[in-house]
Amino acid sequence: MLSRITAYVVVGAAALALGGCASSLKDAQMAEATGSDFQMGLIEGYKKLADMEAAEGDWQDARVFADRVLAVAGGADVMPDQPSARALPADAKIEVEIAQARLETILDGGGREKAGKAAAMAQVGFDCWLQELEENFQPGDIANCKAMFEEGAAAAEAALQPPPPKPVNKGPWEVYFAWDSAEIDGTAQQEINKAYTAFRKLKDSVVNISGHTDTSGSAKYNQKLSEMRAKTVYEVFTLDLLVPEDRVSMSAMGEGDPAIKTPDNTREVLNRRVVIHLSN
Repeated sequence: MLSRITAYVVVGAAALALGGCASSLKDAQMAEATGSDFQMGLIEGYKKLADMEAAEGDWQDARVFADRVLAVAGGADVMPDQPSARALPADAKIEVEIAQARLETILDGGGREKAGKAAAMAQVGFDCWLQELEENFQPGDIANCKAMFEEGAAAAEAALQPPPPKPVNKGPWEVYFAWDSAEIDGTAQQEINKAYTAFRKLKDSVVNISGHTDTSGSAKYNQKLSEMRAKTVYEVFTLDLLVPEDRVSMSAMGEGDPAIKTPDNTREVLNRRVVIHLSN
């Protein structure tokens, strides 16, 4: 049956001339595919199943699928077929139960809203699969229906997966100081807070702190000043923010690793800094 679904067979007038069934099929054909992606997917999918069954002379199943078209078009919530309502081959029951659990997880997990087209394909494919399994004389159609379910279910499951977590920023964050100072101002505290927030998100991370100065003053004095700046930031983490000492490292670079190279005895605000970065 489903080997021809993608080719959309229009049932001829002669096949429709069967009383109530013909009327139901005709009404189903005229139903517009409107509503959500899920509803439109069900309408189009069940239309094709109804047409295929009618083309094969299976008027009972054609009527079932046509009625589902009309129900969805009328705003009803059409649930998937229940395996317990079908006389299925014994060797297919476990596989069907697994498929049913997947489908229920998709639908209960927001598949109708978040992956409407794929969820509809999974439901239509599942219903088609059960119907063909019950008949159990067209192995090609059974395989095609199962494949439709699998394709729709896989696409819906992929769409429902949570997005991967954003990588945690490991820095660097730079804290700047006034000339000849190791005092932290409000702007510096904001940068420290950013580093601390990232630290809490990154399991087993270590806060690395390095102090720096510009080239004004002697190298010996600047080495001491860079230590004071690093220690000031270190104490914010360990004393104020209560980060364990074994998860904070500190170093002092003096004037030896400037952000901007300058001549000796030059004041440069971008070199008067503490650099913070995280490592695992």
